[in-house]
Amino acid sequence: MSQASLVEMQTRRTDHVRLRWATAADQPAIVDICKTSITTTYGAFMDPERMRPWVEGREVEDYVARMWSQMTVAEGAEGLDDEQVLGVVAIDGRVVDLLWIRADLRGQGIGSALMDQAESLLAEDHDVAELECFAPNDASIAFYEARGYAAVRTYHEVASGVDKVVMTKHLRSLSAAGGQG
Repeated sequence: MSQASLVEMQTRRTDHVRLRWATAADQPAIVDICKTSITTTYGAFMDPERMRPWVEGREVEDYVARMWSQMTVAEGAEGLDDEQVLGVVAIDGRVVDLLWIRADLRGQGIGSALMDQAESLLAEDHDVAELECFAPNDASIAFYEARGYAAVRTYHEVASGVDKVVMTKHLRSLSAAGGQG
């Protein structure tokens, strides 16, 4: 990632949110968003016992502690929960590792703003972005398909007991257009 990208993101605003790199101080808010989202989203199709390590154990805390430096957060601006973390996206190599938005704020463009930023950063070093999504999570799959992601394979994840869809998107047009695409 270029230094210009880091500086640009520190000041990037989109309508009602400001995007910035996560800090260590954001970890509790990120953990809260993740745990709440896991319960509300995955609860519809995943056995509660399979979710337990994530919502009651330390799995989420450990993940966030390991990954926060690779996360972008959206925080409220201009009257929308000023300076509170509203959503988060993590990238790891060429992979969009997670995207979570506070449940009460979904559908307001926060996820799209975070994905725009993640894809712009990924396009600097990668031609293709990849992500995984649980197969029964129709809303997320539709969101990613609308952004140009296509399913390339499906596999059964043993830990969750649920099938996952691997999706990819070609980013070459993003990097050629300076992140606009």
